[in-house]
Amino acid sequence: MFVKLFKSAIRGVLSALPLIYFPRLNVLLNRLLGYNVAGTARIYSSVQIRGDIDVSIGEKTFIGHETIITGGAASITIGANCDISDRVAIVCGTHEIDPTGDRSAGIGIGKDVDIEDGVWIGFGAIVLPGVRVGRKAIVAAGAVVNKDVPPKTIVGGNPARIIREIE
Repeated sequence: MFVKLFKSAIRGVLSALPLIYFPRLNVLLNRLLGYNVAGTARIYSSVQIRGDIDVSIGEKTFIGHETIITGGAASITIGANCDISDRVAIVCGTHEIDPTGDRSAGIGIGKDVDIEDGVWIGFGAIVLPGVRVGRKAIVAAGAVVNKDVPPKTIVGGNPARIIREIE
């Protein structure tokens, strides 16, 4: 009970802070919530990390306004030197399909997400469960990433497709 109240209070403080004026405080508060966040990361206070997930955020990574990192029973790893724009969704939770039950969404499952070093993710992109985004890849604004992205490529669209390689 105390842990829930403690985490709720920390989330309240995060939501009340100005967006980026206190990046070190945002990092500290997210560490208190149990997430592995590098001290040099810059995270807007409006970033939400939710669910029963392990989160690791690398050195000098930036995560923008209203980004949500969520899911269940899996991990999300974001490497060093990444730039994640505003309103990005990184999701590691999904459901098995249940063809016989009352609901199509069956048992909840988690699938790890791995965003490697130097990745840039544009505004409003969605990274779905089980995806690996390769080193120094670029995900265009609004893209829906449902499969692995090779290193040094640009992807965009819904579903995301390779636009070109980065030389």
